Amino acid sequence: MEFDPPWKLALEWKLDEAISLCFPEVHRLIDWTYRWEDLQTELQKLAPEHAEGKHTVDKLFKVRLKTGEARFLHVHIEIQAQPDKSFAVRMWVYHYRLYDRYGAEVVSLAILADDDPTWRPRAYHHEFAGCLAHFEFPVFKVLDCVEPERVFERTGNRFALVAAAQQAALRTRGDAAARGRERLRLVKYLYRKGLEKAEVVRLFRLMAWLTKLPEDLELKFSQELAHYERAEKPMTIDTLLAPIELIAQRKGRQEGRQEGRQEGRAEADQQLVLRLLRRRMGELTPALVAQIQALPVEVLEQLGEDLLDFSTPADLENWLANHALTRAEP
Repeated sequence: MEFDPPWKLALEWKLDEAISLCFPEVHRLIDWTYRWEDLQTELQKLAPEHAEGKHTVDKLFKVRLKTGEARFLHVHIEIQAQPDKSFAVRMWVYHYRLYDRYGAEVVSLAILADDDPTWRPRAYHHEFAGCLAHFEFPVFKVLDCVEPERVFERTGNRFALVAAAQQAALRTRGDAAARGRERLRLVKYLYRKGLEKAEVVRLFRLMAWLTKLPEDLELKFSQELAHYERAEKPMTIDTLLAPIELIAQRKGRQEGRQEGRQEGRAEADQQLVLRLLRRRMGELTPALVAQIQALPVEVLEQLGEDLLDFSTPADLENWLANHALTRAEP
Protein backbone atom coordinates (compact mmCIF):
# COMPACT_ATOMS: atom_id res chain seq x y z
CA MET A 1 0.00 0.00 0.00
CA GLU A 2 1.33 3.42 -0.93
CA PHE A 3 0.51 5.76 1.97
CA ASP A 4 2.84 8.60 0.92
CA PRO A 5 0.44 10.90 -1.01
CA PRO A 6 -2.38 11.04 1.57
CA TRP A 7 -0.05 11.50 4.53
CA LYS A 8 1.88 14.26 2.78
CA LEU A 9 -1.32 16.06 1.84
CA ALA A 10 -2.70 15.65 5.36
CA LEU A 11 0.41 17.23 6.89
CA GLU A 12 0.43 20.10 4.41
CA TRP A 13 -3.28 20.70 4.98
CA LYS A 14 -3.53 20.39 8.78
CA LEU A 15 -0.01 20.55 10.21
CA ASP A 16 -1.25 22.31 13.35
CA GLU A 17 -3.85 19.61 14.06
CA ALA A 18 -1.38 16.83 13.24
CA ILE A 19 1.12 18.11 15.80
CA SER A 20 -1.65 18.83 18.31
CA LEU A 21 -2.84 15.22 18.09
CA CYS A 22 0.54 13.52 17.93
CA PHE A 23 2.93 15.82 19.81
CA PRO A 24 0.98 18.19 22.10
CA GLU A 25 4.09 19.36 23.96
CA VAL A 26 5.63 20.58 20.71
CA HIS A 27 2.29 22.10 19.65
CA ARG A 28 2.26 24.32 22.75
CA LEU A 29 5.59 25.89 21.77
CA ILE A 30 4.40 27.15 18.38
CA ASP A 31 2.62 30.36 17.41
CA TRP A 32 -0.05 28.99 15.07
CA THR A 33 -1.25 32.45 14.05
CA TYR A 34 1.87 32.52 11.87
CA ARG A 35 1.43 30.42 8.71
CA TRP A 36 3.97 27.63 8.53
CA GLU A 37 6.35 27.30 5.58
CA ASP A 38 6.86 24.03 3.74
CA LEU A 39 10.58 23.37 3.16
CA GLN A 40 10.28 20.06 1.35
CA THR A 41 12.75 21.10 -1.36
CA GLU A 42 15.35 21.98 1.26
CA LEU A 43 14.82 18.65 3.03
CA GLN A 44 15.36 16.69 -0.17
CA LYS A 45 18.83 18.25 -0.50
CA LEU A 46 19.75 16.90 2.93
CA ALA A 47 18.21 13.42 2.61
CA PRO A 48 20.40 10.49 3.69
CA GLU A 49 21.59 8.34 0.83
CA HIS A 50 19.74 5.31 2.29
CA ALA A 51 16.44 7.14 2.88
CA GLU A 52 14.70 6.06 -0.30
CA GLY A 53 11.64 3.82 -0.05
CA LYS A 54 7.94 3.69 -0.74
CA HIS A 55 6.95 3.45 2.90
CA THR A 56 8.55 6.64 4.18
CA VAL A 57 7.18 10.17 4.25
CA ASP A 58 9.54 12.95 5.26
CA LYS A 59 8.50 16.57 5.62
CA LEU A 60 10.13 19.77 6.90
CA PHE A 61 8.23 22.84 8.05
CA LYS A 62 9.33 26.20 9.38
CA VAL A 63 7.12 27.49 12.20
CA ARG A 64 7.24 30.46 14.55
CA LEU A 65 7.88 29.99 18.25
CA LYS A 66 5.88 31.62 21.06
CA THR A 67 8.79 33.67 22.37
CA GLY A 68 7.70 37.28 21.90
CA GLU A 69 10.36 37.68 19.23
CA ALA A 70 10.84 36.39 15.70
CA ARG A 71 12.33 32.98 16.48
CA PHE A 72 11.62 29.98 14.32
CA LEU A 73 11.60 26.22 14.73
CA HIS A 74 12.29 23.75 11.96
CA VAL A 75 9.99 20.75 12.40
CA HIS A 76 11.16 17.56 10.70
CA ILE A 77 8.49 14.82 10.54
CA GLU A 78 9.02 11.24 9.42
CA ILE A 79 6.04 8.95 8.83
CA GLN A 80 6.97 5.28 8.60
CA ALA A 81 4.40 2.78 7.33
CA GLN A 82 6.34 -0.44 7.98
CA PRO A 83 9.06 -1.58 10.40
CA ASP A 84 12.55 -0.69 9.25
CA LYS A 85 15.71 -1.50 11.19
CA SER A 86 17.45 1.56 9.73
CA PHE A 87 14.72 4.00 10.80
CA ALA A 88 16.41 5.29 13.97
CA VAL A 89 19.73 5.96 12.23
CA ARG A 90 17.88 7.76 9.43
CA MET A 91 16.20 9.99 12.01
CA TRP A 92 19.62 10.75 13.48
CA VAL A 93 21.21 11.53 10.12
CA TYR A 94 18.38 13.85 9.13
CA HIS A 95 18.53 15.60 12.50
CA TYR A 96 22.25 16.31 12.53
CA ARG A 97 22.18 17.51 8.93
CA LEU A 98 19.29 19.84 9.75
CA TYR A 99 21.14 20.99 12.87
CA ASP A 100 24.19 21.73 10.79
CA ARG A 101 22.04 23.74 8.36
CA TYR A 102 19.68 25.59 10.72
CA GLY A 103 21.23 25.49 14.19
CA ALA A 104 19.82 24.32 17.50
CA GLU A 105 16.14 25.05 16.87
CA VAL A 106 15.33 21.82 15.04
CA VAL A 107 13.00 19.08 16.24
CA SER A 108 12.64 15.65 14.65
CA LEU A 109 9.34 13.79 15.15
CA ALA A 110 8.32 10.27 14.14
CA ILE A 111 4.82 9.04 13.30
CA LEU A 112 4.69 5.25 13.10
CA ALA A 113 1.83 4.21 10.81
CA ASP A 114 2.63 0.48 10.65
CA ASP A 115 0.62 -2.46 11.99
CA ASP A 116 3.24 -3.93 14.36
CA PRO A 117 2.39 -2.90 17.95
CA THR A 118 5.82 -4.01 19.19
CA TRP A 119 7.91 -1.91 16.79
CA ARG A 120 8.65 1.35 18.60
CA PRO A 121 12.04 2.89 17.73
CA ARG A 122 12.70 5.89 19.96
CA ALA A 123 16.45 6.45 19.89
CA TYR A 124 19.68 5.99 18.01
CA HIS A 125 22.74 4.95 20.04
CA HIS A 126 26.28 4.42 18.84
CA GLU A 127 29.45 3.96 20.88
CA PHE A 128 32.93 2.97 19.79
CA ALA A 129 36.40 3.48 21.23
CA GLY A 130 35.17 5.97 23.81
CA CYS A 131 33.15 7.99 21.27
CA LEU A 132 29.42 8.01 22.05
CA ALA A 133 26.38 9.39 20.22
CA HIS A 134 22.87 9.11 21.65
CA PHE A 135 19.81 10.68 20.03
CA GLU A 136 16.21 10.36 21.24
CA PHE A 137 13.15 11.58 19.32
CA PRO A 138 9.42 11.88 20.15
CA VAL A 139 7.25 9.12 18.65
CA PHE A 140 3.52 8.81 17.96
CA LYS A 141 2.15 5.36 17.14
CA VAL A 142 -1.05 5.53 15.07
CA LEU A 143 -2.23 2.24 16.57
CA ASP A 144 -2.16 3.89 20.02
CA CYS A 145 -4.80 6.47 19.06
CA VAL A 146 -7.77 4.93 20.88
CA GLU A 147 -11.16 5.45 19.19
CA PRO A 148 -10.00 8.30 16.91
CA GLU A 149 -13.59 9.20 15.97
CA ARG A 150 -14.24 9.91 19.65
CA VAL A 151 -11.07 11.99 19.74
CA PHE A 152 -12.44 14.03 16.84
CA GLU A 153 -15.81 14.49 18.57
CA ARG A 154 -14.10 15.63 21.76
CA THR A 155 -11.48 17.93 20.21
CA GLY A 156 -12.62 18.74 16.67
CA ASN A 157 -9.17 17.64 15.46
CA ARG A 158 -9.64 16.48 11.87
CA PHE A 159 -6.28 14.75 11.82
CA ALA A 160 -7.81 12.17 14.15
CA LEU A 161 -9.98 11.11 11.20
CA VAL A 162 -6.84 10.56 9.11
CA ALA A 163 -5.62 8.30 11.90
CA ALA A 164 -9.00 6.51 11.83
CA ALA A 165 -8.62 5.84 8.10
CA GLN A 166 -5.06 4.55 8.59
CA GLN A 167 -6.23 2.22 11.34
CA ALA A 168 -9.03 0.97 9.09
CA ALA A 169 -6.51 0.29 6.30
CA LEU A 170 -4.28 -1.66 8.68
CA ARG A 171 -7.15 -3.65 10.20
CA THR A 172 -8.43 -4.73 6.79
CA ARG A 173 -5.14 -5.54 5.09
CA GLY A 174 -5.81 -8.61 2.97
CA ASP A 175 -9.61 -8.26 3.16
CA ALA A 176 -10.75 -5.83 0.47
CA ALA A 177 -14.47 -6.36 1.15
CA ALA A 178 -14.02 -5.45 4.82
CA ARG A 179 -11.99 -2.42 3.76
CA GLY A 180 -14.84 -1.22 1.56
CA ARG A 181 -17.27 -1.54 4.48
CA GLU A 182 -14.91 0.38 6.76
CA ARG A 183 -14.50 3.17 4.23
CA LEU A 184 -18.26 3.46 3.78
CA ARG A 185 -18.71 3.63 7.55
CA LEU A 186 -16.15 6.43 7.83
CA VAL A 187 -17.65 8.42 4.95
CA LYS A 188 -21.14 8.15 6.44
CA TYR A 189 -19.62 9.38 9.68
CA LEU A 190 -18.23 12.42 7.85
CA TYR A 191 -21.63 13.22 6.39
CA ARG A 192 -23.24 13.28 9.82
CA LYS A 193 -20.74 15.59 11.53
CA GLY A 194 -21.70 18.88 9.88
CA LEU A 195 -18.27 19.68 8.48
CA GLU A 196 -17.89 22.21 5.70
CA LYS A 197 -18.21 20.79 2.21
CA ALA A 198 -14.58 21.48 1.26
CA GLU A 199 -13.34 19.72 4.40
CA VAL A 200 -15.51 16.66 3.77
CA VAL A 201 -14.25 16.42 0.19
CA ARG A 202 -10.63 16.65 1.32
CA LEU A 203 -11.10 14.11 4.10
CA PHE A 204 -12.92 11.78 1.73
CA ARG A 205 -10.06 11.88 -0.73
CA LEU A 206 -7.51 11.17 2.00
CA MET A 207 -9.60 8.27 3.29
CA ALA A 208 -10.06 6.87 -0.22
CA TRP A 209 -6.30 6.93 -0.81
CA LEU A 210 -5.56 5.27 2.51
CA THR A 211 -8.20 2.58 1.90
CA LYS A 212 -7.56 1.69 -1.73
CA LEU A 213 -9.88 -0.94 -3.20
CA PRO A 214 -9.84 -3.17 -6.29
CA GLU A 215 -11.70 -1.67 -9.23
CA ASP A 216 -14.84 -3.80 -8.82
CA LEU A 217 -15.14 -2.84 -5.16
CA GLU A 218 -14.57 0.84 -5.97
CA LEU A 219 -17.62 0.60 -8.22
CA LYS A 220 -19.62 -1.19 -5.53
CA PHE A 221 -18.61 1.48 -3.02
CA SER A 222 -19.77 4.27 -5.33
CA GLN A 223 -23.14 2.57 -5.79
CA GLU A 224 -23.63 2.06 -2.07
CA LEU A 225 -22.68 5.65 -1.29
CA ALA A 226 -25.02 6.96 -4.01
CA HIS A 227 -27.85 4.87 -2.50
CA TYR A 228 -27.07 6.30 0.95
CA GLU A 229 -27.12 9.85 -0.42
CA ARG A 230 -30.52 9.32 -2.04
CA ALA A 231 -31.99 7.64 1.03
CA GLU A 232 -30.57 9.84 3.80
CA LYS A 233 -30.17 13.13 1.90
CA PRO A 234 -27.06 14.25 3.79
CA MET A 235 -24.92 17.16 2.64
CA THR A 236 -24.45 16.77 -1.12
CA ILE A 237 -20.88 16.46 -2.40
CA ASP A 238 -21.13 16.45 -6.15
CA THR A 239 -17.42 16.06 -6.76
CA LEU A 240 -16.95 13.23 -4.28
CA LEU A 241 -17.23 10.36 -6.73
CA ALA A 242 -15.43 11.94 -9.66
CA PRO A 243 -12.50 9.47 -9.76
CA ILE A 244 -14.84 6.53 -9.19
CA GLU A 245 -17.18 7.63 -11.99
CA LEU A 246 -14.23 7.70 -14.35
CA ILE A 247 -13.24 4.19 -13.25
CA ALA A 248 -16.80 3.07 -14.00
CA GLN A 249 -16.62 4.58 -17.46
CA ARG A 250 -13.29 2.89 -18.17
CA LYS A 251 -14.61 -0.46 -16.96
CA GLY A 252 -17.71 -0.10 -19.14
CA ARG A 253 -15.53 0.62 -22.13
CA GLN A 254 -13.41 -2.46 -21.49
CA GLU A 255 -16.33 -4.82 -21.01
CA GLY A 256 -19.05 -3.76 -23.40
CA ARG A 257 -18.03 -1.30 -26.09
CA GLN A 258 -16.53 -1.67 -29.53
CA GLU A 259 -13.28 -0.08 -30.68
CA GLY A 260 -15.07 1.92 -33.34
CA ARG A 261 -16.78 4.10 -30.73
CA GLN A 262 -13.63 5.81 -29.42
CA GLU A 263 -14.76 9.26 -30.41
CA GLY A 264 -18.10 8.94 -28.65
CA ARG A 265 -16.46 7.65 -25.48
CA ALA A 266 -14.00 10.55 -25.42
CA GLU A 267 -16.90 12.97 -25.76
CA ALA A 268 -18.68 11.29 -22.84
CA ASP A 269 -15.55 11.67 -20.70
CA GLN A 270 -15.32 15.34 -21.68
CA GLN A 271 -18.92 15.99 -20.70
CA LEU A 272 -18.47 14.25 -17.35
CA VAL A 273 -15.34 16.24 -16.48
CA LEU A 274 -16.93 19.51 -17.60
CA ARG A 275 -20.02 18.80 -15.49
CA LEU A 276 -17.92 18.08 -12.40
CA LEU A 277 -15.81 21.21 -12.94
CA ARG A 278 -18.90 23.40 -13.31
CA ARG A 279 -20.35 22.00 -10.10
CA ARG A 280 -17.11 22.71 -8.30
CA MET A 281 -16.33 26.23 -9.52
CA GLY A 282 -19.22 27.55 -11.60
CA GLU A 283 -19.48 28.28 -15.31
CA LEU A 284 -16.29 27.95 -17.35
CA THR A 285 -15.07 30.33 -20.03
CA PRO A 286 -15.28 29.16 -23.66
CA ALA A 287 -11.47 29.15 -23.78
CA LEU A 288 -11.22 26.74 -20.85
CA VAL A 289 -13.90 24.48 -22.34
CA ALA A 290 -12.00 24.36 -25.62
CA GLN A 291 -8.75 23.43 -23.86
CA ILE A 292 -10.47 20.59 -21.99
CA GLN A 293 -12.12 19.28 -25.15
CA ALA A 294 -8.70 19.14 -26.84
CA LEU A 295 -7.13 16.97 -24.12
CA PRO A 296 -6.13 13.38 -24.94
CA VAL A 297 -8.20 10.73 -23.16
CA GLU A 298 -5.46 9.77 -20.69
CA VAL A 299 -4.90 13.42 -19.69
CA LEU A 300 -8.65 13.95 -19.40
CA GLU A 301 -8.88 11.03 -16.99
CA GLN A 302 -6.04 12.49 -14.91
CA LEU A 303 -7.92 15.80 -14.80
CA GLY A 304 -10.98 13.96 -13.51
CA GLU A 305 -8.93 12.62 -10.61
CA ASP A 306 -7.11 15.89 -9.83
CA LEU A 307 -10.06 18.28 -9.96
CA LEU A 308 -10.91 17.60 -6.31
CA ASP A 309 -7.94 19.85 -5.47
CA PHE A 310 -9.31 22.81 -7.46
CA SER A 311 -11.03 25.74 -5.75
CA THR A 312 -11.02 28.43 -8.43
CA PRO A 313 -10.73 28.66 -12.24
CA ALA A 314 -7.13 29.77 -11.68
CA ASP A 315 -6.33 26.32 -10.26
CA LEU A 316 -7.71 24.73 -13.43
CA GLU A 317 -5.78 27.16 -15.65
CA ASN A 318 -2.52 26.34 -13.85
CA TRP A 319 -3.17 22.61 -14.18
CA LEU A 320 -3.83 22.92 -17.91
CA ALA A 321 -0.73 25.06 -18.39
CA ASN A 322 1.50 22.59 -16.54
CA HIS A 323 0.20 19.64 -18.54
CA ALA A 324 0.59 21.55 -21.80
CA LEU A 325 4.27 22.11 -20.95
CA THR A 326 4.69 18.44 -20.04
CA ARG A 327 3.21 17.28 -23.35
CA ALA A 328 5.38 19.73 -25.26
CA GLU A 329 8.61 18.36 -23.83
CA PRO A 330 10.55 16.07 -26.20
